[in-house]
Amino acid sequence: MDWSKAKTILIVALIVTNVLLGYVLFVDSSRVDATLDKNFIKETTRLLNERDIKLSTDIPITNENLYGLTVEYETYESQTLNDNFFNGKGSINLKSEGLQDIEYGDEIVTLVNDKLIIYESKSKDEFYNIQTDEQAIEIATSFLKEKGIPLSDMNLIFLKKVKGVYNLEFTKIHEEHYLESTFTNIKLDNKGVIKLERTWLDVIDTGEKIIEVSSAPKSLLALLSMEEVRGKTIKDISLCYYFNPEKHEYLEDPNEAQRGRTIPAWRIQFEDGYKVFIDNY
Repeated sequence: MDWSKAKTILIVALIVTNVLLGYVLFVDSSRVDATLDKNFIKETTRLLNERDIKLSTDIPITNENLYGLTVEYETYESQTLNDNFFNGKGSINLKSEGLQDIEYGDEIVTLVNDKLIIYESKSKDEFYNIQTDEQAIEIATSFLKEKGIPLSDMNLIFLKKVKGVYNLEFTKIHEEHYLESTFTNIKLDNKGVIKLERTWLDVIDTGEKIIEVSSAPKSLLALLSMEEVRGKTIKDISLCYYFNPEKHEYLEDPNEAQRGRTIPAWRIQFEDGYKVFIDNY
């Protein structure tokens, strides 16, 4: 073996390896997202203030990405709802295709397209004397448990009292991120729960490919063109899984959507409960 030649080849190989490593390090260092720079964030905040959009939370400076999810709407059967809400004693009425009512005394449950539940109570009897938000939350969560609705995958995102009526909004949580658009909304007063609206999503599968999303500071600039958010204050900015039938294959009739894919989006929630979702698509 020609050791001199082999030594030369080894040295050349090491030099090439070092050059490649240096190039990789250079490329990685050049990929720093300028929109996460403190000056860019400061300018974003200034522009939002100019449009009368205030911040009561920090702007995230991590560039996190999420996998896509395959999700489907949680569906319900009228008889199951009758059992859960009225111990099977309600009267089930088919109103039209995709619309059913279950009536029991002063209470009614409406089922729309098998995936939207609307419960209403017209009872005048008062059972409570609610003094605190915590009492209202306890009444709401107890009601959900009694009606067979699990609490393990939901988070309370909004609570407000208006003229004696408490409004509570819950959203689904999947692996520490919100899964939108889902909602379990409750209205209650001293009579108890007077209205419930619920549409929920179940996760079927997790994709193998990470989907990128623009940074939060850059995405927030989209708010500048939204007249409906002027005068509002941002309470929360978080990355979420977002399913919007109107952006998928259900353009003609989003209400017919049963299953689809989520994309990552920035979830902007304001102090009055209003939400905006900003994505790259």
